[in-house]
Amino acid sequence: MQYTIDNGTLCVKVKSYGAEIVSVVKDGKERLWQNETGEWEGHAPLLFPVCGHFGLKYAGVDYPIRAHGFASKMEFTLVEQTENSLEFEIESNKETKKSYPFDFKFKVVYSIEGSKLSIAYKVSNPAETPLWFACGGHDAFALDHDVDAYEVRFDKDENFVHHYHDDDGYMTGETLSYGTGKNFPLPIDFLQEGRTLIFKEINSRKVSLCEKGGKTLATLAFEGFENLLLWREGEGKFICIEPWTNLPDYLGVPQAEFSEKAGVVEVAPKSEKTMTRIIEYV
Repeated sequence: MQYTIDNGTLCVKVKSYGAEIVSVVKDGKERLWQNETGEWEGHAPLLFPVCGHFGLKYAGVDYPIRAHGFASKMEFTLVEQTENSLEFEIESNKETKKSYPFDFKFKVVYSIEGSKLSIAYKVSNPAETPLWFACGGHDAFALDHDVDAYEVRFDKDENFVHHYHDDDGYMTGETLSYGTGKNFPLPIDFLQEGRTLIFKEINSRKVSLCEKGGKTLATLAFEGFENLLLWREGEGKFICIEPWTNLPDYLGVPQAEFSEKAGVVEVAPKSEKTMTRIIEYV
């Protein structure tokens, strides 16, 4: 099923499978990648309860969780729809416990106000023991030109050190410096063949996608997300701007207990944790 919220400025469409946004139209113009060239069929998949290749060991047992988790491959239930919001939910079952051994409810609430789209992740823990999770965004912003016509502007000074990953998505420990500052021009020579730029533990919690030296297309705020990744597929005219709580595992490093890994969020017994991202389209 597909559901729509529209306030006259933003029109947002979300499908129940994966609770994934499939369209964001602002003032009549599509702002989300629509796979016009067949290079990537995604739009804005939800990453939960892990981002990337991020192993899960709990109480000494390794669980075979897939990269980016399972939320994007599940059918969500629409819990509530209002004029300007949509709330979806999944919960633990026998299948999820094969890879993620916790009882949980995972809700995603999309809400619009003016030109702002809020995306709230709500993780509820019904158990008497803590649970842990990681999460992130993977929104694909449609571009009118090739990626090298754009830059990402950070709200704080950054040391732009990229952390390499191998062909399977695991971090290698190698790095590449792109210098320092607040403006990061998108490097078309790197953003090829599915490669991802990985910026670890950034200072900023807000970035803007802009034309080089020109107007802003969108601004993203992501309090609670310490890492930022940039990705595209093939030569598509889009860029995914991805705030993550965690980063992929390092190649060859022994697996630690899930609760001890960087970027993992704890939810106390009988409580709920909310993580919110906000995208303002200009």
